[in-house]
Amino acid sequence: MILSRRRGAGIAVPRLPLLLVLPIVLSVTACASRHHAAVAPAARTSSTLLSETLESKDPQLAAALLYLASVPTAEAHRSVAREYRRLAVLDLAHAHFTKAVELDPKDWASLDALARIWRDWGFPAKGLGDAYRARHIAPNSPIVANTIGTLLQAIGQVRSARQWYMRALNLDPTATYAMNNVCYALIMLQEPDAVASCRAAVAAEPRSSVTRNNLALAYAASGDLKQAREEFGHRGVASERYNAGMVYMSFREYRKAVTEFGSALQMNPQSTLAAERARQARIAADAVDATR
Repeated sequence: MILSRRRGAGIAVPRLPLLLVLPIVLSVTACASRHHAAVAPAARTSSTLLSETLESKDPQLAAALLYLASVPTAEAHRSVAREYRRLAVLDLAHAHFTKAVELDPKDWASLDALARIWRDWGFPAKGLGDAYRARHIAPNSPIVANTIGTLLQAIGQVRSARQWYMRALNLDPTATYAMNNVCYALIMLQEPDAVASCRAAVAAEPRSSVTRNNLALAYAASGDLKQAREEFGHRGVASERYNAGMVYMSFREYRKAVTEFGSALQMNPQSTLAAERARQARIAADAVDATR
């Protein structure tokens, strides 16, 4: 299932796992360490060594770090954090976003980014505090409203998430990421207008494989497998195995979905999308098993 993460969700069993599209590009690559801490030189962390390697090879990161060394401001820390996030080194990104907020407590963009990092680490509830702080500082930001929605959806509060996506759309009617998230939430809630909502998302962003996958899923969830196959195959969006996994997800056959996504990953080991779907399906299947 695909939620928008535009350039960029007591809980019962989650209905459908999600991949969120946020206002800033979200990495689906997990970082090796979830918490960044200072260490003695003799105990150099893998992230520290990776940082040094990236600094020597990535000119954008190197430039941001050089600027930070000369001008240690909140803005400079935020710039470094964004480069680390781009490179999927989320613990160091978190450390620099945190420092940015320390220097500028009203830095809502860094608070929003911290919330999304917690979500990407698999702890969305821990990100809610940062997200609500960002909302308090920037109440008219559709980006923040959308982020809150993704966090709530990730902890199973899908109806509340949909309300936040709608707030994002009210603030910015052109926010295609929020439009696609509304589509996905309606699929999860099994609402009859899910297909219409997803069609609107495709119309707004016709070249997006994300929106087309969600429309295919909406068709599958409504029982129209013929239309689902047509959308899944549009522009070669996904392999047959991947598509089968998506259909199983729509019917909450999570173990079967894990198998199909695993097969898709074997066929294409570089597919981060298949890897992410396999992870999401596994989490959902484990949650189902835990309630039995």
